[in-house]
Amino acid sequence: MNSNTTIAVIAAPFLIVLGLIFGLILIGGGGTSGYAGACSQAGPSAAGQPPLTQYYVNAATQFKLGADGYAYLAAVNKVETGFGTNMAVSSAGAVGWMQFEPATYAEYSKVAGATPDAPANPDDPQDATYAAAAMMHANGAPKAWSTAIYAYNHADWYVSQVEADAKRYIGINGLSNLAADISAAWGASTQPQWTSAQQPRTENVSYAISSSCPQQVLNVAPVPGEVAVIMPNGLARPPQGSTKQPVPVAVQAMVDAGDRITAFDYQWGGGHADPAQSDSQTNPDPQGGTEPGQDGTPGYDCSGSTDYVLWGGGYGQSILGRSDPASGELMMLGAAGADPEGWVTWYANAGHVFIEIAGIVLDTVHGPTSVQPKGAPSTGPRWAGATEVAFEQSTDGEFTPRHIGAKL
Repeated sequence: MNSNTTIAVIAAPFLIVLGLIFGLILIGGGGTSGYAGACSQAGPSAAGQPPLTQYYVNAATQFKLGADGYAYLAAVNKVETGFGTNMAVSSAGAVGWMQFEPATYAEYSKVAGATPDAPANPDDPQDATYAAAAMMHANGAPKAWSTAIYAYNHADWYVSQVEADAKRYIGINGLSNLAADISAAWGASTQPQWTSAQQPRTENVSYAISSSCPQQVLNVAPVPGEVAVIMPNGLARPPQGSTKQPVPVAVQAMVDAGDRITAFDYQWGGGHADPAQSDSQTNPDPQGGTEPGQDGTPGYDCSGSTDYVLWGGGYGQSILGRSDPASGELMMLGAAGADPEGWVTWYANAGHVFIEIAGIVLDTVHGPTSVQPKGAPSTGPRWAGATEVAFEQSTDGEFTPRHIGAKL
């Protein structure tokens, strides 16, 4: 890299509240949607990912590189040093994790700021990644990624390679692909880990509901096929269906509704008492419960979660009677048996309920739990694969399957 060298979420329409109380019509299109401002800059959650991925995500967030910025930083790191596995000084004198010439690194590390173990070190993965993010932003990213990449290394082949690698790290399997490539590069060697002096400068990006981002809905664009897909960030995309078997709008709306509450705690009794707030499809605010959730904040319990997605599909009145019924009541609502079309079935007994939508399951863990390790922290509503149905039936007793009844 010579000494002169130095991603954005497309907002699409949100769901529109229709019907007597709530009834959503998903305005999908081919793009993604999200709130403006801080929300529009958010990328996927880095939680549980390798430290290197967390550096990429956090740096992209701090320097406003958009939802895909982490992928471009990772791609640059891969091309430059094989994710830090080959940090030999280049023929042009570039050094360190991201291959900066010393003068260029000095310039952009000042913008980025150093980790607590300052001075800023080009051999330090976090320091170098933040400096690279600062440089990319200064040279036009995320509006002009090709320009920013070319400024990093003046070669057309380099731009093409980085863009190709970045594309691999974006989308449904993006984070999985990135983790696999990092592991392949390091092989049997130990990957970089956090140290006591190295901690993320910013909170890991997430889709957590907060005052700055009341809801983050970035996955309303349907995916091919008839089965919903759980994204690496824990959110889901509804299926698109086919000409012969189109996916009902209500099904897509319920998947989208489930996404809105996957950042909440588990709170016993949460999601009950006030449907207008608990089941709001624009600003979910769980009511009920005598104690706060696991992390001290309001949340949803199993029936509150199931009620929420049924409200989201437009069944708050016809099925739920404008209320938030508990699991025992849900055993008697709707029609008996599993949905013969396979779209929406909830499984209820006196103590628990969960709902399957287009082949994926929204369930809660209300721990302590039989899931290993025993006593694992409880969680609020989260998406799981279809195997969750058999798991629940084997661990929580017999369930009564129910479905909407009318053709969706």
